[in-house]
Amino acid sequence: MKNEEISFKDLSKAQLDALKDCYIDSRVDSMSEVDLKKFVRDVLDLQIRGTVGNQEEREVWKEMKEYFDETFEQKIKEVLKEKVSEDLSISPEEQEFKKRLVLLEQRKAEEGHLNEDMW
Repeated sequence: MKNEEISFKDLSKAQLDALKDCYIDSRVDSMSEVDLKKFVRDVLDLQIRGTVGNQEEREVWKEMKEYFDETFEQKIKEVLKEKVSEDLSISPEEQEFKKRLVLLEQRKAEEGHLNEDMW
């Protein structure tokens, strides 16, 4: 007879949660500070840049606003200033092309949203 492995289905919810806690604690304890920073950066990058739709963008905006607190407006001004200088380095044709792409994506998203609402 073949010796069957234990599966997650063999554990109760509490037992599985305890095993997960053990795994998380062990993983974190075994990571160096550099590894931890890289891991957190990857997770935050996915969370912040991986937004889809206005609701998620609002949530990220609120999170950034709360984090930067009193310096949030200054951060926005810095980004706007930097972005304007970047935009000046591309030709007007490229700027127009980028605007058209953005509009096209917005229209596709709106059409997709309308189709989803109909069903």
